[in-house]
Amino acid sequence: MKLSIVIGTFNQRERLERVMNSFKFQSAHPSEFELIIVDSASTDSTPDLLKSFKAPFQYKYHIQPNKGKAAARNKGIQLAEAPTIMITDADMIADRDLVKAHIQAHESALEPTSFEGVTLNMQNYNWPPDKDSLSPYIRKDYPDGAKLGWYYFLTGNISFPKALLLKTGLFDEKFTGYGWEDLELGYRFSKQGIPHRYLKSAVNYHYHVLNPIEEIVRNVAKGKSAKYFVQKHPELKTFLGLNPISVFLYKKVIKKDGKLIKKLNCWLKAPKNSKRQRLAIYLLSEYHYLQGILN
Repeated sequence: MKLSIVIGTFNQRERLERVMNSFKFQSAHPSEFELIIVDSASTDSTPDLLKSFKAPFQYKYHIQPNKGKAAARNKGIQLAEAPTIMITDADMIADRDLVKAHIQAHESALEPTSFEGVTLNMQNYNWPPDKDSLSPYIRKDYPDGAKLGWYYFLTGNISFPKALLLKTGLFDEKFTGYGWEDLELGYRFSKQGIPHRYLKSAVNYHYHVLNPIEEIVRNVAKGKSAKYFVQKHPELKTFLGLNPISVFLYKKVIKKDGKLIKKLNCWLKAPKNSKRQRLAIYLLSEYHYLQGILN
């Protein structure tokens, strides 16, 4: 066995089933990888799916109390038998060559390396997806094998040697809300001098289409996680958005029920992907992020 795929999940039965089934059709041989699902005490029918799922590859699941995504991933890593770990999510459908690409990358690597694959965002739930509607999460067109910054340590499609993780430390389980537990681990990897490289042959599809309101509101939780990130790594304060200008604008200029916020909320109703709607989503997301990190 060469690769252990770890997925943490909570109340995502429909999407998770699609993701799990996508691993049945991998070009990699079934003996080369295992799939590990860690469920954080879902209240939907996820436990039934986990118990009934049949796979041609090694498969195991574990159900534990809901302690957040970091804790779920750590448990999966502890259960992993392969020397290389791949982390993905319960709403990331695997392309046929996803597993093969990650395995080959580590076999060819000249030094211990983490690899970041290509996650394609979907604009609707049509499957198979319309290729013209897909957009990569990493928007800059880096060449294959390019060295990426730690801020691209994105756990929807990433792999690394298990030994590196055990040496650097697992995901920090104090991140219990949305976001940042992956980037914080990536930052620790970078401080150890571990290269992080782009792997364009490893592709999966983000089967989760957020509406503008969901996209904005989740930034409050993201801000709360960033608050702990800053406490742990204060040298990243400015990078994480706590610059004097943004703090001043949030505290002294922009009012929760003021004219600007009301206007931006109106612009959310503008035609989809129009300049006004995109600007409103961006500014309101930033405002809610600051709300999470400053309160």
